[in-house]
Amino acid sequence: MSVLSAEGVTAGYGKVPIVQGVSARAAEGQVVSIVGPNGAGKSTFLKAMFGLLRKLEGTVTVAGADVTNLPPYRIAARGMAYVPQVNNVFPSMSVVENLEMGAYIRRAGVERRIEEVLAIFPDLQRARRGKAGVLSGGQRNMLGMARALMLEPKVVLLDEPTAGLSPQYTTVVWQQVRRIAEQGTAVVVVEQNVDMAVRHSDWTYVLVAGRNRLDGPAAEVGKQDLSAIFLGGGGGADSEVGQTAGGGSRR
Repeated sequence: MSVLSAEGVTAGYGKVPIVQGVSARAAEGQVVSIVGPNGAGKSTFLKAMFGLLRKLEGTVTVAGADVTNLPPYRIAARGMAYVPQVNNVFPSMSVVENLEMGAYIRRAGVERRIEEVLAIFPDLQRARRGKAGVLSGGQRNMLGMARALMLEPKVVLLDEPTAGLSPQYTTVVWQQVRRIAEQGTAVVVVEQNVDMAVRHSDWTYVLVAGRNRLDGPAAEVGKQDLSAIFLGGGGGADSEVGQTAGGGSRR
């Protein structure tokens, strides 16, 4: 059963749709990647699911609960977390203080949850009292993920968590993504590095020009001529993967 189900989402800025009829699903403990060329609407899709953009059409559910067009704080309370690509930490606060901010609607067990989250991120455990502003780019991204876990979400949306990182730290971040999924959380990642996304995901969606182009098991999607698909040709209904519009994420 899908923890996250987005069906036929159309959204954009003002009345201009950037994504049109896009669908995706993610199951418990699954890493789902969303790839595509620049301008395909990948980040817009994440923002629409989390309520940062009002959806013109479509529905979003989390563990069966309809969160369509709820404000972000209510969507967070229903079990979805979102980590933006930039401005994802409070630089003047310590690592622990950032985690405390992530527990803003949690009524009890904050200290226990901080220790549980830090156990997933050894780099942050070592820097727990240091200011977030002195962390490396990769460590900041991990802190953003860690803070998102403070409310024990059912699904986490990550917007390009490896952008601008060295190849070595890109691998570290993806290892942490997998560790989050191993805790039973569904993880949806927008990623520009297609090879890394395919290598570390269970299921991959390809968006082109704001629409689903194809989806399937990541290893199978990786066998397609994605360069041609990104340019508008190849793949799709005649490919071996060929399942579009959110038919995937089956476990």
